[in-house]
Amino acid sequence: MRLKLFREGKLHSLSTSPLSSGSYFQSLTTNSHSVKEIRLFRLGDYFLGRYKQLYNDFYKVDSDLVKRETRALVPFTILTNVASAGAQIYAISITIATGHIGFLAGYMQAIAVVQNTVESLLWGVSQLYQNNLFVSNLFEFLDVAPNKIATGKRAVPERLQSGIEFRGVSFSYPGTTEMVLQDLNLFLKAGECVALVGHNGAGKTTLVKLLTRLYEPTAGQIFLDGVPLEDYDTLDVRRHMSVIFQDFVRYEMAVRENVGFGYVEEVDNDERIRLATAQSGAAPIIEGLPQKYDTTLGRMFEKGHELSIGQWQKMALARAFMRRAPVVVLDEPTSSIDAESESEIFGRLQQIAAGATTLLIAHRFSTVRMADRIIVIKQGKIIEDGTHEALLAVDGTYAHLFRLQAAGYVTS
Repeated sequence: MRLKLFREGKLHSLSTSPLSSGSYFQSLTTNSHSVKEIRLFRLGDYFLGRYKQLYNDFYKVDSDLVKRETRALVPFTILTNVASAGAQIYAISITIATGHIGFLAGYMQAIAVVQNTVESLLWGVSQLYQNNLFVSNLFEFLDVAPNKIATGKRAVPERLQSGIEFRGVSFSYPGTTEMVLQDLNLFLKAGECVALVGHNGAGKTTLVKLLTRLYEPTAGQIFLDGVPLEDYDTLDVRRHMSVIFQDFVRYEMAVRENVGFGYVEEVDNDERIRLATAQSGAAPIIEGLPQKYDTTLGRMFEKGHELSIGQWQKMALARAFMRRAPVVVLDEPTSSIDAESESEIFGRLQQIAAGATTLLIAHRFSTVRMADRIIVIKQGKIIEDGTHEALLAVDGTYAHLFRLQAAGYVTS
């Protein structure tokens, strides 16, 4: 929200919002996910001080608005009271001159009605003044162009025949000019498991967002079985993709809902939910919970049960296993899971996703080497493409990254 100040006859924008920032600092000091660091780093007093300062800033701005409004209304209030007093004096003088007391009662009642009407009018004017301070925000919001994703009507095939193609794809996020992907060309054969490797910020997750139609390419096109992605129904595209992001959501709800949300049409299908949790390795965790599949996860609600990061990740994986999709997208799916569990999960994944086209983003090379093909991305461009063995033989970026990681497991 922006506060609008009437300054020198023009609206002045206070672009920083003390209320929004204050709410953020308040949430930091009360949120269970941040409280550990705040205590360890002794940040409580710092955030409290920032909160008080923001509150004082907001109070000052709000006080200025009230003062401006009061200064604008005082002359009208004085004028109204003077006019009312004059009318009453006139009514009394007429009554004394005529001797008709009934006239005085009538005059006084009429004066009261007029005074109430004028006061209501002034109150309405003051409300208009207040609303005018913020109404420009409303029009700015209404003028914001929606981020519409073009959608067709074509149905997505249950299994891909040829594959997925990125043809000359470039992309920059809205409001920026920096290209995250630059003239990228990539073909994923149907049924193939392709791993994306690269440094943080290389464009790997952006590529996934384009495939799942969260964004549209700035340039170039994506094809699904030779058909432009925008020709397919967007909802159907997402329905036929099983996706888990690195920053997955932790739904502080019952276990069955946490898992069932992966295929919401089957959220009440206990058999399917139990199968998905078995495949993701989450079943033993759930069996140890107080109310099994009815246990509320997280600490937001009473009797909620908190999980470790690795356990939450297995729940997220179970959501991905809920859906039998022709396209599977996994963005760092096992980053918080131990190596043994990771190997078991990917063994199951290869069976479950047999025939599906899988796109895998990972930093662990024990995960990456399981892929049929590995793509190395740097600064939005593909610089290497091949199998694990072939890329090691090339002795390029992939081989360098692999050796760096392997060195951490080898003692001299």
